[in-house]
Amino acid sequence: MGNTNNHEHINQVMNSEISNSTTVSTVENIKNKTEVNDLTAYVLASAYTANPWLLLGQVIEVRKQNGECPTRMNATDANFEFSARSLKAINIDEATKSSKPQLRGSFIVNNDLCGKISFLTFLSGQLEAKETFSLVVMDQAKGLVLKDDAWDNALTKWEADNQNIINDPDVCYVYVVTGFVQTDIIKKKYRLFDGQARGGAYGINIDGKLSTDVEEYSLDTVFGLTPAILKRPMAKDFERAKNWFEPTTEEKFLFAQASGKNFEDK
Repeated sequence: MGNTNNHEHINQVMNSEISNSTTVSTVENIKNKTEVNDLTAYVLASAYTANPWLLLGQVIEVRKQNGECPTRMNATDANFEFSARSLKAINIDEATKSSKPQLRGSFIVNNDLCGKISFLTFLSGQLEAKETFSLVVMDQAKGLVLKDDAWDNALTKWEADNQNIINDPDVCYVYVVTGFVQTDIIKKKYRLFDGQARGGAYGINIDGKLSTDVEEYSLDTVFGLTPAILKRPMAKDFERAKNWFEPTTEEKFLFAQASGKNFEDK
């Protein structure tokens, strides 16, 4: 009877008789189920939650840091910001427009795992060593720009109206959003039970050890953005190729470093 209240005994009873059993997810499992793209930027932008299609045509500037343009090697701290000037009068490809929720899966994640998954990086600072999140992930909406005459006209007009940005030596890259996926993440935090801190009423067995809930469910929304490019570092006499607006792999990688950034205060 002497050890019936210690945390080892409680763990044993809860894990064997009461709590649901699960494991911390893997990078591969999450990527496969969510179809996450490592060359996509997953950002926070609550102003667009009600109408995410307004993201299409938004312009994002990448400026110099310490006098240098960011590259693949030093992109982690690159300075991304929404421009005040977006592309106007563009059309949405109706064949790609969707607002039907699509469940991607349920996952258990820790702080280390969040740091390795681009659309979860914003969560990586919210967990301590003995804490995990239980997540339900679903795509809520998506859409692409229709690259028709209206798109070509909008590009031409934007460039003509924004020569100050095109010619600003401190602006290295200018991207424009051509596609998005709105992903909702329902989360609940759990903490490893140690018999000291008081947890919630619900427990789950994570990798053989009891964790109890310490927060109610909450909702976060991230937007996966696909870009075209309006400006890149180049020689002044560079002539545009036919595929000028298609980012290179390196430029997509740079853009993806915006993942986890908060554009709430646009």
